[in-house]
Amino acid sequence: MRFQIFGLIVLIVFTVFVTVFAASADRNAVRVLPKYVWILLCLFITPIGGFLYLTFGRPIGGPGRRQKPRPAAPDDDPQFLRDLSERLRKDDEGKE
Repeated sequence: MRFQIFGLIVLIVFTVFVTVFAASADRNAVRVLPKYVWILLCLFITPIGGFLYLTFGRPIGGPGRRQKPRPAAPDDDPQFLRDLSERLRKDDEGKE
């Protein structure tokens, strides 16, 4: 009885995880089937739908798909720092 309850809990956690993972994926990056079909498969054909999504449907990151990470703060952005340095230099020249 304990193993059945444990198995049921694992199945529910897996279903929720895979469904949220599929729902949060980029619609254009999901493979093989449309995103909404994967979500329905994950929900209604548990756990087979979840395993199929993880195997065939989830987006795969690669060199062509990765986007350049955006700076988290302005002082992490080299372009912002260059512009700031240029503005400060112009302000100092204008005061003299």
